[in-house]
Amino acid sequence: MELRHLRYFLAVAEELNFSRAAERLHIAQPPLSQQIRQLEDELGLQLLERGSRPLRLTEAGSFFRTEARQILAKLDDAVVGTRRIGRGQTGWLGVSYVTSAMSTPIQPALRRFHAEHPNVAVLLFEMLAAEQEAALLDRRVHVGFLRSTFDHEQLVEELLYDDPVLVAVPSDHRLAQQVAMRIAELAGEPIVLYGTRSIESGLVLSMFHSGGIEPEVAFQVQHAETALGLVAAGMGLTLAPASFSHAPRTGVQFVPLEPAPCLPMRIVYRLHERSP
Repeated sequence: MELRHLRYFLAVAEELNFSRAAERLHIAQPPLSQQIRQLEDELGLQLLERGSRPLRLTEAGSFFRTEARQILAKLDDAVVGTRRIGRGQTGWLGVSYVTSAMSTPIQPALRRFHAEHPNVAVLLFEMLAAEQEAALLDRRVHVGFLRSTFDHEQLVEELLYDDPVLVAVPSDHRLAQQVAMRIAELAGEPIVLYGTRSIESGLVLSMFHSGGIEPEVAFQVQHAETALGLVAAGMGLTLAPASFSHAPRTGVQFVPLEPAPCLPMRIVYRLHERSP
């Protein structure tokens, strides 16, 4: 049985007239009649009562008409959906990100993407760098925003921008009102580190060491938001990308460093990505 048999039968079942069905299908009547006979022979039963005027469907024919409509409608939906996915008009986009990435310019980019592709489901996953690499290689996400570099042959990395590093201090701290500060001024201060073995924590430690001081680590946490929460509680100071300062934070003041180091923000995706 082929799809044309369903289309031919449905035309006859809806018109209840071979001549009108043939005209609707743009074929001659004899081949149409032959195709319906082939369909009935394959099913081993009669779908049409040909002796009646007008033409009538048998009980089996009525059932088959309903099923044929559903099958062809489903096929049409599949064709339309496939074409839309192929043109990038629908489907899904998996995005992994580090916390600090959910700020400008990524927030406006997501907003614009949603406006231009409203039928594409954007699935967002906050992940650490190592988790993002695994998710990309396992095809659980399409694109990642992160600061680390993977140097993996199956992944492509592009630098989006460099993010200046600021000192986050409690609002009532003696350093909170400074216009800028040097790393040496943090000597003896309790420091909150975050992102164990990440590029952020590695840079923070190297900055302290280049300034000739050993940081007094009071807390070591996984996420930057946790670190900033401890700063707001007066439990220590931390170094954070400027992207965290874009939104007001109660109890936290951000002070620039001189000279100002930067953290890269990268976009990463698979080398042979097939998604439009």
